Amino acid sequence: MKRIDEVFDVLTQLTKDKHNGVCAADIASKIRMDRTNVSRYLNELYKNGKIDKIKGKPVLYKTHENKKVVLEQNLNNQISLDRLIGSDMSLKAAVQLAKAAIAYPPDGLPILILGETGAGKSIFAEAIYGFAIESSLIPDDAPFISFNCADYADNPQLLIAQLFGVKKGAYTGALDDKVGLLKKADGGIIFLDEIHRLPPQGQELLFIYMDKGYFRPLGETEKIVRANARLIAATTEEPQSYLLKTFIRRIPVTINLPPLREKSLAERCSLICSFLSEESARISKAIYIERNCFISYLLYNCTGNIGQLKNDIQLACAKAFLNYKSQSKEFLMISSEDLPPHVKKGIMHLHKFRDEIETLISDNEDMLYFSPDKDFHAIFSKDNSECHFYDVIEEKLEILNKSGIDEKEISRILNSEIEKHFKKYIQNMIGKYHKDEISKIVGEKVIAITEDILNMAEMKLNRYMDEKIFFGLALHLQKTIDRIRTGGKIYNPRINFIRINYPDEFIAAVEAAKLIDQRFKVETPLDEIGYLAMFFVPDTVIESNKPEGKVAILVAMHGNSTASSMAQVANDLAGTDHVVGIDMPLSMDPEKMYETIKEYAIKSDTGKGILLLVDMGSLKNFGNMIAEETNLKIKTIDMVTTLMVIDACHKAIMGKHLDEIYESVSKTNPIELYNMKNTEKSQENIIITACFTGHGAAKELKRILEEEYLINNHIKVIPLEFINRAEFSRSVEKYQETHNIVAIVGTLDFTICHIPYISAVDLLTGKAKNFLLKLIDEVDICEKIEVSLCEHLRAVNAKDCFRMSKSVVLDIQRALGLTIPSEVKIGIILHIAFLIEKLASGGKRTIFENFEEYKKAHSSELNTIINYIKPIEDYFNIDIGLHECAYLCRMFLENTSTEQ
Repeated sequence: MKRIDEVFDVLTQLTKDKHNGVCAADIASKIRMDRTNVSRYLNELYKNGKIDKIKGKPVLYKTHENKKVVLEQNLNNQISLDRLIGSDMSLKAAVQLAKAAIAYPPDGLPILILGETGAGKSIFAEAIYGFAIESSLIPDDAPFISFNCADYADNPQLLIAQLFGVKKGAYTGALDDKVGLLKKADGGIIFLDEIHRLPPQGQELLFIYMDKGYFRPLGETEKIVRANARLIAATTEEPQSYLLKTFIRRIPVTINLPPLREKSLAERCSLICSFLSEESARISKAIYIERNCFISYLLYNCTGNIGQLKNDIQLACAKAFLNYKSQSKEFLMISSEDLPPHVKKGIMHLHKFRDEIETLISDNEDMLYFSPDKDFHAIFSKDNSECHFYDVIEEKLEILNKSGIDEKEISRILNSEIEKHFKKYIQNMIGKYHKDEISKIVGEKVIAITEDILNMAEMKLNRYMDEKIFFGLALHLQKTIDRIRTGGKIYNPRINFIRINYPDEFIAAVEAAKLIDQRFKVETPLDEIGYLAMFFVPDTVIESNKPEGKVAILVAMHGNSTASSMAQVANDLAGTDHVVGIDMPLSMDPEKMYETIKEYAIKSDTGKGILLLVDMGSLKNFGNMIAEETNLKIKTIDMVTTLMVIDACHKAIMGKHLDEIYESVSKTNPIELYNMKNTEKSQENIIITACFTGHGAAKELKRILEEEYLINNHIKVIPLEFINRAEFSRSVEKYQETHNIVAIVGTLDFTICHIPYISAVDLLTGKAKNFLLKLIDEVDICEKIEVSLCEHLRAVNAKDCFRMSKSVVLDIQRALGLTIPSEVKIGIILHIAFLIEKLASGGKRTIFENFEEYKKAHSSELNTIINYIKPIEDYFNIDIGLHECAYLCRMFLENTSTEQ
């Protein structure tokens, strides 16, 4: 049986029990089919006329039996007063008054609805009509006639003719008698929007009808027309200023609808959810929206009320839909780039409503999801004119693709179409550091190679290399060596220019590359040699060849001195004042901070772009907002560390392009580095043995290790052949992805990526015995601790907790360039594991005495630890806090060892 037939059969069976209709989820649960596929089959059956579709939330389906039940279900899904969002909140009084007015015998009372533009007057009138049908006050097929008086305000005669009808010959062009809207509404409700645009003559005719139940069409002097239509009128203006007093006296019920700004966040949240669900149903696709984008919609200044809110959401959905179709994305997601500029500013108010927002949106939800079947109790808009907008985008996209236009141009054209479509809704809103200090950042080995390279360059070029060059080259080498090891490409478009114009410096750079290759077991590419050469070129020569402007570096962070401290470190190391630190005290209003950062951005820009380095919160969105408002080229990186600021400063003063600096600094982010690791990697422990002359020596080293050191141990030995360094490094890195490499034992120095190295000579002579046994003991202890923790940790997964704690401790040790004794290392790992358990169980953090003083003395190390701890906080959903990080910092710094 075809799946579509199976869906039809199940629908038929369920319809017998559920006369009101069946939703896709009901059928999916019966036949174990994905709900999306069930919906697709149901829509296909509906298009072929085999079943009925009952629109509402959720959409219901049923077979053709019992049409009366279908009609009743349609009525139940009619927008009604009790199903309006806010009917039990800001609209409660209005709803009660409307019910009383429309139900007043015998034919209800005329109602005047007051409210600002976009407050929802039209939809409120429709809801009254829905209530009247539900309450049997009017027949189920009673008409609802909606007429906007403003549409004919420039032609009063035509306006009156539309409303009351016209007699043949009443004016030029009146060739036949015409029935007016008031007569068409007979037995139902007529809704007159913008009633203040009805001229006095029309108001007089209307109150005669309200008094006597009849009226005369335009041009008629004898014949009267009777009608029994209930009247609802609406205006945005003060009635006494625009309406006749005699007319106002005949409308006893006035209902005020509150503007959006007077509604609670919970009510606004429901409106946003409703609109997003409606858009999802319209395009038959799930919509994802970033948490910060949703918050922006909750908090932005929406001067156009509910109408503007709805259309601002539609605009973002349309842009996201365009990206989804043109870029063949897997799902439709609304990101910050899709939001109108004035909406983006909403995130700046987060600090005022943080507690309330956390009750509406879980802190764990980075993404919110809306599907066509998601049920919200009312939809505050029924604008049918937009129904085919997404189809228009898709159709135009298909035409443009066939025309051969490139993707960028297609995106530009369609974005222009979207902007035109929503034009009426969108608003254009308005010291010097010592080498031991720099070694904590780059490591002792990089410091040593930097000294050797500059000593060599001084001898070859007969030129003094000052501290500024030393620090700059050290930072450059630390980044470059990591990049070469990980297989990252290095491209230097000026390589030939450098080789020809600075031949002596280029030769010195070739020698420097040889030193790097020997010391770090890498192969330095030719393009990198060009960059090394530039370190040896005198400043005066460099300045004459540099472009006038440089990429501006702005650091903006929460706190009274965090950003300025980082900027000072970077500037002092580079011997410049290029980096600007902007501190954001927690008490400062984000809007003021936004204006401050914008002012600095405008002042700092030299035409080369701006790199904005921030920590968290609303600051992450500022760069994009400033770029749109000022047309400056800005890129933003969050979770900033001191190393990232130093790297950015160095690249900027060297004249690197914004994109190049952005890419380089992004890869320095410890969070990104952590995420690149394989979280599912096996914890099997191995020792790699390697030899240069062939497999034989490596196998012999394996035998010695297994017979003398690993008799009762679970460490496996893997012999590897060393043909060339690059190939060997790739093999080791491949094992690193799936194993924990305890050490490398070999006939040559095979040190790679911080893995302990033991020479074959030291192993055979017994010199390395104690060191090797200490490594093996550490592995044994870690395995036992991991097993033991399973019995002690209850709030978190013990294995995940231990392994992440261990990984973070090793990462911090390397980042700070420290050597920690094995027993201390294990102690810190256990401290972090039990700290995770305590916080996950709801325990309190420990207070660090004299924290501010300690923070000033160790700001760089503390920031490093904070950034490496962040993945643990995210994974276990805890907040370790600055004080606990300070304790960790002290553990690392006060327990270093001089052993290598």
